[in-house]
Amino acid sequence: MATHDLALLPRITPSADRKIFRRRAILNLGRDHYSHARTIDISPHDMSIMVESPLSVGHTASLAFNITVDQRTLPLEFKGRVSYCVLVGTEGFRVGFELAAARGDESHKKRIAQIMQTLPC
Repeated sequence: MATHDLALLPRITPSADRKIFRRRAILNLGRDHYSHARTIDISPHDMSIMVESPLSVGHTASLAFNITVDQRTLPLEFKGRVSYCVLVGTEGFRVGFELAAARGDESHKKRIAQIMQTLPC
């Protein structure tokens, strides 16, 4: 990618409702293909994750991880798609993972609310 091409990429601006969220996760890329991932931060609409190998923009996947709520461990899984993938030095690839949820999906809103409540401001 040439330098002038970088200016054409959409700018990634952090929103006020993002919170740091660091967890180990498993990314299911389909057809029994899994990859280790680490979450970085979360908002009600998307997550940033780190993976070892690059992912194609638009690729759909499932992300599974555990959270602790009221001293109970809850397994959660979110479906979504890759919105961007950027190489970050030797750490791997930072991936924007847009959470897929039907409008008015109360279970999705409840799961996100559970996560956001457990995180410090």
